[in-house]
Amino acid sequence: MDLERLRGKCGVCLQELPDALLSRCTQCGTSYHPECWEFNRRKCAVYGCWKSPFPKRPLGPPQRHADIFNPFVMAGMFVAVVALFAWNLFRWFQD
Repeated sequence: MDLERLRGKCGVCLQELPDALLSRCTQCGTSYHPECWEFNRRKCAVYGCWKSPFPKRPLGPPQRHADIFNPFVMAGMFVAVVALFAWNLFRWFQD
């Protein structure tokens, strides 16, 4: 990891670090103010330095759904209702 740009600066607030009372990441060695280290939940702020114990699952394929207000769907529903009505009317006159 290229940490030259962070040398002498806090990894969270990017302010200059004094030599007294520093917190340091055990993985990459980046230094932090003690309050910045606590603010960041005692985790390194360098991207990719630590691995989350709860990895995110990859997203599945996008869900497809029928849009019932689509004009084609509405037209199909209208044709189905008219056909049902006509069929019942035809059967009623047959009796």
